[in-house]
Amino acid sequence: MSLKAEPEDTRIPLATFTPAQILARKDAVKALTSLRRAAACQLHRWPSEKHICTTRTKIHLPRAYLGKEGEDVRAVHPGTDLNQFVFRHYDQLLSEVKEHWVNFVTVDNVSVRRHEFLGPDPRVAGFFFDVDGEIHVRWWDGFLKDQWMDRQKWIIRESDLVLNEKGDWVEDS
Repeated sequence: MSLKAEPEDTRIPLATFTPAQILARKDAVKALTSLRRAAACQLHRWPSEKHICTTRTKIHLPRAYLGKEGEDVRAVHPGTDLNQFVFRHYDQLLSEVKEHWVNFVTVDNVSVRRHEFLGPDPRVAGFFFDVDGEIHVRWWDGFLKDQWMDRQKWIIRESDLVLNEKGDWVEDS
């Protein structure tokens, strides 16, 4: 009696890059991070560019810095400009403010708007789509020099970049 030959697992070859490509990828991470920060939309001003949603989904909008006070989840419909949607949400006046919430703009809490609890200078640096297709806002605070999303910090990793047909490193979409 002979033993049955078991099939071997297929191995996906690891991508091999030249030292120049590896260095270029590190530079691309720095450049893309700087670009995201520079192009981030300030929340206290009307957005200057559009980011149109193509499918019906949900967007997660934190109530305070680093999502410490939870988040609001809103439905978004196809054709909605996400930048305008986020601006309108955070431009609303709050009628009730919890005592322990930190207002980064004013201590008097007179005519308080939602964006005042996100940081001194909150900006929308982009959007992240999770595995369920729901949207999370990537925040950049120009005063604190901090980038965060939900309850954690965000970074662009080298593994998030791919080579396009021109040989440039771009974000994997």
